Amino acid sequence: MRVSSNMPFIDNRFRMESLEYRTNHLQNGISSSRAMEDLRDAPIDAGHAVRLDSFGKRLDRYQKNIEYTNGRMAQAEGYINEAVTLMQRLRELSLQGAHGTYTQEETSIMALEVNQLLDEFTSVINAKGGDGHYLFAGDDSSMPPFLIQKGRVPNLGPESITAVKYTGGISRSKLEIMDGRSIDLNLQGNKVFWAESQKIFGARDTEGFIVRETNRFFLDGKEIILETGDNIHTLVRKINEAGAAVKASLDPVTGSLNMETTLPHQVWLEPVEGTALVDLGVLREAGNTSPPMNWHPDAMVSGGGIFDQIIALRDALLAGNQEKIGGVLLGGLDEGLDNLLRNLGDIGAVSNRLSMASSRLDEEGEAVGNWKSLLADLDMTEAITNMKMLEYTQEASYRIAGRLFQLTLMDYLK
Repeated sequence: MRVSSNMPFIDNRFRMESLEYRTNHLQNGISSSRAMEDLRDAPIDAGHAVRLDSFGKRLDRYQKNIEYTNGRMAQAEGYINEAVTLMQRLRELSLQGAHGTYTQEETSIMALEVNQLLDEFTSVINAKGGDGHYLFAGDDSSMPPFLIQKGRVPNLGPESITAVKYTGGISRSKLEIMDGRSIDLNLQGNKVFWAESQKIFGARDTEGFIVRETNRFFLDGKEIILETGDNIHTLVRKINEAGAAVKASLDPVTGSLNMETTLPHQVWLEPVEGTALVDLGVLREAGNTSPPMNWHPDAMVSGGGIFDQIIALRDALLAGNQEKIGGVLLGGLDEGLDNLLRNLGDIGAVSNRLSMASSRLDEEGEAVGNWKSLLADLDMTEAITNMKMLEYTQEASYRIAGRLFQLTLMDYLK
């Protein structure tokens, strides 16, 4: 009896199928240029590649944030430069009006130009960016930051600007430009377009003042908490240590609480809990008005914005008040111009920082891309060489199998 077995054939077929699988796998890799067709092919490298891909996407997001911030800052810089040009012309008019050689009729003609410059200035302070958001509204950029009030001004027609009030946000939006690092976005109009240092003089003597319950309030967005038993000296210290550009002190004559800004801006004092500031004669009763119109009626508040100086200059020119034009108003315009130039310098510094951050992100993105390419991309030279070897091996295997297994039906008959 003849005995035959198909084990050699089965073993050879298994090896041929394995060789075909390797060939197909390599062909798929060449067509996609990827070293890993499935994550199980190289799990450690795949894990690194996924993390690098996620990090690269974060870098792209940071780069877009920088580009957006740069665009917003460039737009704001353009409008502030326009405001500087307007201020320089207003300063020229104030010098002419204070010269003393012009009649009241001639200064009234100057007032007409000042009024036109004031109208143009309001278009600057309520300027919008390309995305429709207001540039100088702080973190509340969806609404106009300045409320323009109009009324009748003698010798200027039926309707002219009589007051400008800031209604925007007191904080700034932030955008992340690197892991754990962010940058301020929108500017606050009550800082950019302010002229003088604001001073607040409380209406009451603070001698013997003691906090009787927990008080909490925000000073220019900085939270201050007063505990039960705190005295006036503790309050002054906490204000000075809050991080706001405001310095508190006690009046040596009246004993009242005084506050003065260290940089030109409008003080924003918002009570949340307690009545300590009302008891000190700084704020009025809660619920009547909101900042910045919530000062105590007997408190003295001085220092205004650039628009206040322009309105006062127009009215002084109409009245022919040369002494006021050449004194207080000229000084206020100079302070406002200095503040605008200071803000331009700040924007320039931010632009430089963003430029350096962008360059660093470009370099880091390139390094991450190269690292990911080493892990996930296929080495085409090596892949083509291996493909040729597999094709040669496969062809040789088919030839050998054809010679070894020349089977017929007779090989399995008894």
